Amino acid sequence: MPFQKNIRLGLIAIGITALIATGCGKPAESAYQKQVPVPAAQWAYAFQPEFTFDIPDTTASYKVYLIFRYDAAFEFSNIWLRSWVKQPGDSVYSEGKRIETVLLAADGSRLGNNVGGVYEYKVQLKAGQDYAPFTKPGQYGVKLEQIMRKNPLVGLINVGLRIERYDAKKPVS
Repeated sequence: MPFQKNIRLGLIAIGITALIATGCGKPAESAYQKQVPVPAAQWAYAFQPEFTFDIPDTTASYKVYLIFRYDAAFEFSNIWLRSWVKQPGDSVYSEGKRIETVLLAADGSRLGNNVGGVYEYKVQLKAGQDYAPFTKPGQYGVKLEQIMRKNPLVGLINVGLRIERYDAKKPVS
């Protein structure tokens, strides 16, 4: 009897684990992520990090994020950027779009995860507003330019780009 009870408990534990692992639908898949160090943690106008990635399936849904790693030396509540996009087959970047990202909450606290005085903050961009939707399969390029009034911006350690492919459909019950 004790042996059968242990088998039942084991099967219940396996069943619960399987439900937890599959019950949340399909998780986001990282299609691309890269972070570029900002030279001497001072983002000057001349530093314009570039990111190159493939979008093989334009029928899929994607979420695009900017990632900032910064410390207390960054003195502003926000950052203004211009993003330039090069679509597959193009040899030049498109006209840049201005993007504002808030890095401080209304109460003055810094946004993002804090580890040892370094904050990492990921902000989702909006398709059609912050960037053109991915309409052609192939290799894309993104270039970022800081357009704040101060040059250089002190305290920005890394800037990055993350693209997640996700299943927008919910599982059928």
